[in-house]
Amino acid sequence: MLMNEDLDLTSKPPEKKWYSKRWLWYLILALVILGSGLAVFFRSYSKGDTESEYSEDQLPAIKVVILNGCGYVQLAAEFAAALSHKNIDVVSLGDTPRPIYDKSIIVVRKGDMQDLQRLQKMTGIERWTSALNEFHSADFDIIVGRDYESFIK
Repeated sequence: MLMNEDLDLTSKPPEKKWYSKRWLWYLILALVILGSGLAVFFRSYSKGDTESEYSEDQLPAIKVVILNGCGYVQLAAEFAAALSHKNIDVVSLGDTPRPIYDKSIIVVRKGDMQDLQRLQKMTGIERWTSALNEFHSADFDIIVGRDYESFIK
């Protein structure tokens, strides 16, 4: 019988399966990472183009109320004159009840965040707070503080 024959199961080299090739998996992983990185890059690049599609002159004017917050005579009118060449519609001028503002600030009344960013860019005033009021006459209030000279150019 065949029982006396030596069966050497280890003499035959093992077959390499397609999934046992590590270099192939590393190549696939590298291609996936590269592809997803390129997709993120091009998506963010194309978003940047659509945001700057319109110039400031083509967008609607931002309605603001300018308030003198530091008590200097005619400061609100001077500040409004400094903004006259920008895409800002000054609805009214006035004074705050107390002249206590050292720093100028934008008060969001019913405007949105994109308009706030536009207004910050046009005026240079970065500080802002929110006091929403849908019946207010303007989208924003600008309270001019003692630091007004840095914003009047």
